Order: sequence, then C-alpha cells, then structure tokens
Amino acid sequence: MRDRLSLAVTGRSAHAAASGAFQVLTGVQGIEHPADQLLGLACAFKAFAEVTGFKPAELFEVITRMERDCRFRNVNTLSAVRKYVEGEVKGKLL
Repeated sequence: MRDRLSLAVTGRSAHAAASGAFQVLTGVQGIEHPADQLLGLACAFKAFAEVTGFKPAELFEVITRMERDCRFRNVNTLSAVRKYVEGEVKGKLL
C-alpha cells in the first residue's frame, strides 16, 4: 500500500491536508474528554500510518514541509488548523 500512496502523499497540497484535518477534528470533538481526544487521535494516527506502510515520523515531516512552504508563501492554510485546535482544545482545558 505504501508504494501506491507514497507519491500521492508527497504530492498533495496543504489545502488537501487542512481539509482532511478539519474533517478529522470534527469527529474527534465528539469525544467528551480532551485527554481522550488526544489519545484517540494519536492511537488512530499511529495505526493508520503503520498499516499503510509509513512511519508516523515520515508523515510528520511531510506536514512540516507543507507548513514551511505555507509560511514562505505567506498563506495561512495550515496555521488555520492550528488556530482552530488552539481555540477548541484550550477552551475546554481552562
């Protein structure tokens, strides 16, 4: 599966990543406790990455490169995801 996804993963846009992130975050918000949200998200991410043949760190690196590119181009595509999480998660923890 990795072979089939590898080029697609590195060739996807920051917009596609952000859109997917918002869909995932919508689902995660249905979990009541923020700690359970965090652990559930991490568990699902790790399993999803490994089953598709990726190391989680590899996928983090792809997203890190996307973030750098967005900052360089002065667009807020991925920073919008971070701001949304900051607003939603911090609000529940305070």
